[in-house]
Amino acid sequence: MKSLKTQREYVAAQKSFDKAEYYHVLGILNRLLDVDKDPRNYALLGATLVKLRMKTEAAQAFQLAGEQESRHRLKYLREAMRLHFANNDDISLLRIGAKILNEALADPDMAMLMSGALMRQEMEGIEAFQKTLAESDNAEHRRFSIRSIRLATRTEAEHKLIVDTFEREPDDKILRNYYLTVMRDVNNYEVIDKYDPILEEEIEAGQIDPFFDEISLYNIRWCTNEKVNAIAGAARVRKPGGVTARRHAMPHSWGDKIRVGYLSADLWTDHAVMKAFRGVLEAHDRSKFDITLFCNASEKTLKDSNAAVRENWGRIVSIRNMTDDEAVEAVKAANIDVLVDLQGHTAETRVPIMNQLTAPVHVTWLGYPGTVVNVDIDYLIADRTVVPETSFPNYYEKICWMPESFFPNDAIHRSLPRKIDRSMCRMPQNAFIFSCFHTHWKISRTTLDLWIRILKQTPGSYLFLICKETFGSRKNLLKGFTDAGIASERILFGDRVLDYSAYLDRIALTDLGLDTYPYNGHTTTSEKLWCGLPMLTFKGVNFASRVSESLLNAVGLPEMICDTTDDYVNRAVHYFKNREELGEIRARLETNRFIKPLFDAERFCRHLETGYEMMVDRAKAKLKPDHFAVPALPPRETPFSTRTE
Repeated sequence: MKSLKTQREYVAAQKSFDKAEYYHVLGILNRLLDVDKDPRNYALLGATLVKLRMKTEAAQAFQLAGEQESRHRLKYLREAMRLHFANNDDISLLRIGAKILNEALADPDMAMLMSGALMRQEMEGIEAFQKTLAESDNAEHRRFSIRSIRLATRTEAEHKLIVDTFEREPDDKILRNYYLTVMRDVNNYEVIDKYDPILEEEIEAGQIDPFFDEISLYNIRWCTNEKVNAIAGAARVRKPGGVTARRHAMPHSWGDKIRVGYLSADLWTDHAVMKAFRGVLEAHDRSKFDITLFCNASEKTLKDSNAAVRENWGRIVSIRNMTDDEAVEAVKAANIDVLVDLQGHTAETRVPIMNQLTAPVHVTWLGYPGTVVNVDIDYLIADRTVVPETSFPNYYEKICWMPESFFPNDAIHRSLPRKIDRSMCRMPQNAFIFSCFHTHWKISRTTLDLWIRILKQTPGSYLFLICKETFGSRKNLLKGFTDAGIASERILFGDRVLDYSAYLDRIALTDLGLDTYPYNGHTTTSEKLWCGLPMLTFKGVNFASRVSESLLNAVGLPEMICDTTDDYVNRAVHYFKNREELGEIRARLETNRFIKPLFDAERFCRHLETGYEMMVDRAKAKLKPDHFAVPALPPRETPFSTRTE
């Protein structure tokens, strides 16, 4: 039983707390806790420390309160976990949760804190809390249950959880957008047809708040409105106020060489970005540029999917197991002049590092086709096709226009396609075969309808597609064709192949490539052109829908860029009927491969380096970043390579 004195001391402390006399409270509790370790005393200490903005100490006080038996034990531990989360002390939070795991699994507030900590630490176990969160009465809990799912690698259970959670709360527009993301991912055109008109009406009416929470990468897969693209995902990352001005004002020691840091999780040979970027990386002039790779790839990925000596690309700094603060210190330690993000808002990105004071020049390029919301970036490397001047108001960055295309390519490490028989790929021998080797989620309703029109006007033709059977995607895609009257046997499905050379061989077997809309091919468009396969695209209205136009111009095939969707269909039908003309284009493409800019990595690198020099010159002169164009080198008059195999 408590002594009368300790009870009076507690009451006095509580009254002082109510009067906001917080230092007086500390004095009382300091004496009281010497003789009475009652959990309510620790809880009052925690509440007082919160008022004094001493959140780390407050978390410890609530944790001490919760470690003792009392009817408020879970309340105290929940508050300790909340404060640990606010302090970015995920390990302390998870240690508490591990001791009360059964309670945490049943309590939505604690489940949300545990999930958030596991996400930040990239640890397993999040799925254990998803059902509790999804069934909560709190909308934020339900949304977080879906946010915690890694959509690209979701399980069947997680896929079902997304669907079930939305169906229980069909009026929640944030949940709806996640639901539509997975429906687009599996080519469920019935759902897409139902909701796309609704989304268009909302955007037209300016009702764009739900898109602030939509994952940026998934928004540009379907939405062509650049104003919406620019705000999608804004709620998912925070840019500190005034950070750009502070970074530009910080002192910096410039050297004889420009120190460039590339920031990415994709710095391994089998990734699509490196298939494009490797030749440029190896072409850097080491007498003028010092290159460091800040690599966020896992050891397993590097072991399983990398076939190069990466140290030949530059100095390697692994940041995989670093916190953001530690990664920032690594960039500072290298005294980087130009830090180049290669991912934007994509999987395993570390782009939020750029919201700290890392380097005098911040750049984004290549891995993400659009503006990068809420990140402190000075320049986006693009070209006049993908980001025309009319798009500037919808970009946070200033644009560095490359003279020919923003997209690099490697002509050294790619094999040339070998002549193989169509039977090896189960393709009909003498038929005309249209093809698209893009991933299946790029096949939007617009794209599907255009292909149906083409197939209906080209009797006897086939369409070869890559579509893995995940969550019914291949079945849904085939249904889209057959519902429109296209016989199922005219759709030829292929799987991804691990042998890259065999993959290129297969591309060359087809007759005419067809691009997707609104998300064009990037690396896959380049691969088609590398293999000598002519392909059609049409002019888009945002970055992602203009990429193939840029690539076709850079390889000298402007006639394959259609002005309208009708033109796209008509030209596809025209080449089906005029195969000799298509053959002439194919021959010209094979000639252009080694003389036009698209695959000229050394030329691209010289332009890129000029861009970096122009950025650095402005920074040295203390001038604010501004839009600029890199001047073009004289056109080549002779091939840059004599490769024949």
